[in-house]
Amino acid sequence: MLLTVNFPADTIIFKEGSLDKSMFVVLDGSVKIYVERNGSELELAVINKFDFFGEMALYRNRPRSAFAKVLTDCKLVLIKNQLQLQQFITENPSFAGKMMVIMGNRLAIANDLLIEKDLLIAEKM
Repeated sequence: MLLTVNFPADTIIFKEGSLDKSMFVVLDGSVKIYVERNGSELELAVINKFDFFGEMALYRNRPRSAFAKVLTDCKLVLIKNQLQLQQFITENPSFAGKMMVIMGNRLAIANDLLIEKDLLIAEKM
């Protein structure tokens, strides 16, 4: 059985630049994903019940690219490695399909941002 953890509102779960390798599934509450730029927070996403975040840490050996902050009291499933993720998917098969859809959407958004950036660079040349 996987570990569940509770976080009160306003708790920072992880910081941009940290090296932990965990991902989380929200069982209750909501979490804001953001970056800090020029002294202010730039919100990237709000993660709600039955969504997940931090999954790239399981697959990349790089520092976190954003902060995760609890907006409302949260209960989260803590997944520390790929084996635990496989266990969670086995125990929650509908999660696998949802995860594929969400990761596909995130990849499409990242792709669109890269195309926009390339177009802006091309216009400046």
